[in-house]
Parts: sequence; C-alpha cells; structure tokens
Amino acid sequence: MTDSPKRLVLLSGPLAVGKTTLRERLVSEHGFEYVRSSRFLMEMARRENLLIDRRSLQELGDRLDRETDYRWIVDDVAKPSMDALPSQDRWLVDAVRKARQVEHFRRMAPATVRHVHLTAPEVVLRDRYEKRRLEGNDKDSAPYDEAIAHDNERAARSLIEVADLVLDMSEMTVGEAIDLIVSH
Repeated sequence: MTDSPKRLVLLSGPLAVGKTTLRERLVSEHGFEYVRSSRFLMEMARRENLLIDRRSLQELGDRLDRETDYRWIVDDVAKPSMDALPSQDRWLVDAVRKARQVEHFRRMAPATVRHVHLTAPEVVLRDRYEKRRLEGNDKDSAPYDEAIAHDNERAARSLIEVADLVLDMSEMTVGEAIDLIVSH
C-alpha cells in the first residue's frame, strides 16, 4: 500500500495575527494534523531546566536553528510526526519563523508545501495581544513592544515576501481564510 501524497501548509505571520485560531479550526473542521513544534521546544526546555515562557522558547529555537541550519523543525519535529501517521495527508505547521525553515520544508519529499502568511494592521495586532495578556495567557506576559522586538518576530513578519498566499486577517473572517487555504 502506498501512502497518499502529503499536503503541508506552513503558516507564518506576526504575533497575535490568528495562527493558533486558524490551526484549531483546520484541525477540527478540515482533517489537518499539525506539527507540534512548541511541544517539542517545551519538552526540550524542561529537560534542560529552562523557563517555559515565550522568550526562553524563542531563544531555544534560535539555538537549534544555529546548530542545525534551521532543519530541526523539519528533521526532529515534522518528519517524525508525519512518519508516525502515514495515512494522514493534510498537515499544518502553525509557526514558521525563518525563511530558511520555509526553504527546508519546500524541499521535503514527498509533500506538496504551501506557505500562507497572515497579516493585519499593527493596531489590530497590538489590541489582540494586549487582550490575551490581560486574560492571563502565560506566554503573553511581556508587553507588546518587548514581545515584537525579538528577532524571531521580525523574521516572521518578513516571510510575507516568500509566501504563496497572503491573507489580511483584519479583512476576512477565519472561515473565509480557511476556505482560501483549503482551496489553494
């Protein structure tokens, strides 16, 4: 029996744009499985006795990027996940942050890779982030300006230039975005 061809959607975009919400709906309503890079980083941080907050996880990811030429998310997270579920044909990575990661994913075989970048005006992103922070989201404890100053955030925003599809999440509903992603 041969496995069906894998379809892999890479999501990128700034903090608070809606990547997690989109991921949750693609998984629950459209049969996607997702690559759990955050879980991988959290487990590694626990083993290394590191803090599990946004900044520490970003720094751990940066270290892995340097050590593996940005391949860790493909080799250590995506491929093992996809190999563990060979009949699953729809996959999602909800947080690519660097152009080199996207390059490595695009070379992944056998998979058709589509990179979708989400965007929204800065005022919308700031409001969404501050709302989450006030609600006590543990990952969002730093003030917005501090959170977006990290190199990963700047790199994620720049991925708009290499995306196959760019969606302004202030101009469409999550459902409309999902329809475009699934049809793309």
